[in-house]
Amino acid sequence: MTSQSKMPSKTALTKAPRKSLAPQESRVSRKAAVLHDTMVPEVGKPSRDTLSQEMAALQEMAALQETDACHGSAAFHLAKPARNTSRATSYDVARLAGVSQSAVSRTFRTGGSVSRATRAKVEVAARALAYSPSQIARSLITQRSRLIGVVMTELTARNNPDVLRFLSDEIQSTGNRMLLCTVPQDREAASAASDLLAFQVDGIISSALLPRETLEASGRQGVPVVLYNRAPTSQLASSVACDHPMAMHLLVEHLAAGGITRAVFVAGPENAPVSNDRLRGARQAFAERGLTLERVLHSDYSYDGGRRIALGHFGGTGHPDTIICANDAMALGVMDACRYELGLDVPGDVAVAGFDDVAQAAWLSYDLTTLRQPLLRMTQMSVRLLMEQVAGTAAGGERRLMPAELKVRGSTRGPPDA
Repeated sequence: MTSQSKMPSKTALTKAPRKSLAPQESRVSRKAAVLHDTMVPEVGKPSRDTLSQEMAALQEMAALQETDACHGSAAFHLAKPARNTSRATSYDVARLAGVSQSAVSRTFRTGGSVSRATRAKVEVAARALAYSPSQIARSLITQRSRLIGVVMTELTARNNPDVLRFLSDEIQSTGNRMLLCTVPQDREAASAASDLLAFQVDGIISSALLPRETLEASGRQGVPVVLYNRAPTSQLASSVACDHPMAMHLLVEHLAAGGITRAVFVAGPENAPVSNDRLRGARQAFAERGLTLERVLHSDYSYDGGRRIALGHFGGTGHPDTIICANDAMALGVMDACRYELGLDVPGDVAVAGFDDVAQAAWLSYDLTTLRQPLLRMTQMSVRLLMEQVAGTAAGGERRLMPAELKVRGSTRGPPDA
């Protein structure tokens, strides 16, 4: 192998692009100079022909920029990284468009004052450079990240999937974006909230209870917190929730009209806040009518969990005549076990009621009496309350309760004369 056929040295590899790009750079510079000479003063109104010329010149300049990246020497391509990690800045766009950097900023700022001609040039240059405004840089100026953190338990996401969609839609309608953290149970929520605070979120909506230490940390950072469908334990957070005790009063009133002798409550996990709120409401409603719950049985909020409870406790002649479940999934499992495995008639032998009004509750095969939470209104109120606190127009520590709607169907008994 001769010396002429050797691979180029490392120095040659890195210096080759400078020689190959120089002609291209001079062409871009010359085109920019031509464009500058043809531009009309800011005070004048550019003609349509002038604007067309400027736009054509910008597009040609953009093409030259692309040529710079594509037509380097072979040695340049050997030395080039596998992926281009550099991003265009507002200054790059300003140079290509022949405008000031502040004009670029105004173009991409909502309500920014900029002429139509300048806006058009900036937009063409931005597209050519694949430029998008940096939200991080903007947040340093505005002290707002436009991120709303959401902590959601897996149970909430599984049992009420619409909540996540409603929250996302409502947050986006305010010009913000949602940053989601899911947790298996409430006790893991503190870590998730700390992660969100590290991302400089403007506010937090949590469907899990947060400890006082987490609420105090968010308060020190000026980040308001709204608890979704959770009763607050202090004034450090606001809350928007379904009025679970009042909902249970409506249900027990309906069940009592059909006759209750032996009633059982199938609850969720013992540490589940919403289940405990519903159980507390049921006990109060029974007590007001001189009735008592015979038993409280805990399950896992699932269909299979409800079925296992029924098979393990409701067989034989000692079955209850009324079963209230803390959610619909367990109620559906209880119904199927009673009807198809224990030979009980629903509602003749046993009345079954749930909570949530999931889609399957209205199926003719179940026709489940249940309580419907106003999920859309709850999410709308949560976002509205949070954004008012972010803007400083509302104080924290507010509590909003939303009424549930009783959906009477065929799984429960009505009054004797009904």
